[in-house]
Amino acid sequence: MELNFTVSLDENEQNLLKQIFDCNNDALIAKLEKISKASTIEYLKMILGQKVFTRGQDIKEYRLYLLIRYLFNGIIPDEQVITTLFQTTNSESRSLLKSVLAKYQYELKESINDTINLILQNDIQHDEEKDIYYVSNIALNIVDEMNKTLSSIDGSLNQINKRRSSLQTFDITPSAYEALCAYCGISQEGE
Repeated sequence: MELNFTVSLDENEQNLLKQIFDCNNDALIAKLEKISKASTIEYLKMILGQKVFTRGQDIKEYRLYLLIRYLFNGIIPDEQVITTLFQTTNSESRSLLKSVLAKYQYELKESINDTINLILQNDIQHDEEKDIYYVSNIALNIVDEMNKTLSSIDGSLNQINKRRSSLQTFDITPSAYEALCAYCGISQEGE
């Protein structure tokens, strides 16, 4: 079923949305179409009696799940993005994401793996002097998911740890990095 509709936003609202999403007008329209799809699905599931919630928190969790699927194309957003969209604090966003990853763990398994894969390919840095890999500014819950993956691969691997005296940098030992890359089917430099 194809749905088409018009939404009226004044210029200030449009500019604010472009600023929030850090995009131009064409990209904003594409993002709003994805959000519209997620919200329409949310309402249809409610009306059909398939997703009827009695708690506001459950609604927010389902809403974030749908945004992950449609707005973020299956990639798990970080807490700051959730904070911006849901008007919550970072700790509330972290808790919301943790709940969503637990409640929808089977539905989001592919998204979690895709997010880890994306991080491994684009965000990991190597400190050759210290022979340690590291990543900054990713969702703490994704670090937890990466540690769960490491545990399932080999329980003797070192977990990913927050770097001492940093706000959001995480150190990854070479053996843990290699195990994650092998798990995700990513060939490493020099191979």
